[in-house]
Amino acid sequence: MSIDQTLAPLRPSRSLPLTFGAGAVIGVLGGMIGLGGAEFRLPLLIGLFGFAVLSAVILNKAMSLVVVLVALPARLAAVPAAEVIHRWPVAVNLLAGSLLGAWDRREPGPAGLPADHAGGLRP
Repeated sequence: MSIDQTLAPLRPSRSLPLTFGAGAVIGVLGGMIGLGGAEFRLPLLIGLFGFAVLSAVILNKAMSLVVVLVALPARLAAVPAAEVIHRWPVAVNLLAGSLLGAWDRREPGPAGLPADHAGGLRP
């Protein structure tokens, strides 16, 4: 299996107004639900703009990092630091679980779980 090593789209580029419009829609939808828009961006990168899946995921992650960094000052102003510090165990546990899940390279089994974690979900 070969892996696309570039972030270039598989299809020719779309028009600048279409790209801008798609970005604006993603920004509005992401802002309305309080997220960065990654859940809307990825399908467009693959379907509309023709990126290979791995390239789209990498680009989507990079864009998400930019969105989080830009939004961080506003989020910190809206939520008192004392509230964040009070709940640090929750944040640390979520981060640790996310990192472990991201580094788990085992093949998925039933229900998308790694085969040795599927337990009672096996048919």
